[in-house]
Amino acid sequence: MKHYITIIVAGWLAVACFSGNALADDGVETLGAGTSTVTADGPTSVQVRMGDCQFLITLKKGEHIKYNDPDLILYRADAPLPDRELPFLQQAQTYSGYDWWFEKRGATHVPWIGLMCENTSDFKWSPENAQTDISPELQDIMDANSLRCPADFDGKKWTPIRKSGGANFKNIDVPGAHGFVVDAKSKNGIQGSRFCFVHGKNVLIGVSGVGANILAEGNSKNGFLLTLLRGIGFKSDAMPAQ
Repeated sequence: MKHYITIIVAGWLAVACFSGNALADDGVETLGAGTSTVTADGPTSVQVRMGDCQFLITLKKGEHIKYNDPDLILYRADAPLPDRELPFLQQAQTYSGYDWWFEKRGATHVPWIGLMCENTSDFKWSPENAQTDISPELQDIMDANSLRCPADFDGKKWTPIRKSGGANFKNIDVPGAHGFVVDAKSKNGIQGSRFCFVHGKNVLIGVSGVGANILAEGNSKNGFLLTLLRGIGFKSDAMPAQ
């Protein structure tokens, strides 16, 4: 009899541990590095762990997350999509380290956002780079990040970089972080948006596609990008020093 009781208790503890890994005490799902959960579907609130970038995000019905380590994909669709239908991270080895970008595949009608986490030391505006010799390798990394985050941060707010080709620039301050979003322009018109949030020593970088941009959404009540970004929250104790 004791043998059966032990099995039942052990099984219950295993289930409880697994559930606790995905669902916090307050009902918030935990997703990302160090967890067994890699997807989430709205409506729900999700505590995301992307390396040193950790934040809370709220998903509405029809909004979904897929964590791929090290990147995160958010998208809007009637139902969760298979990986073959989602944008994916491309990484290329360079003499300065690596470069990365997101590529579309599969569904061409699904609004999406791709996220990555970087360190503030890899940006030109970082105080850490003010009085140091910049190596060619670090210069290349900073140049690439200036394209992904086409704005300078002064400790309080972001200012768009001149000649960056962006449009519809907006500062977005959220709990624990200062951010901005800007539409990326090309010869073919608006090509999605770029956005960044600085949080302590880390920068959450995002790009979007397929209609997820400021111009397309305008004042629409069904907007995806701006509503989602304004619902992000970081721990306030890691705000940049001012």
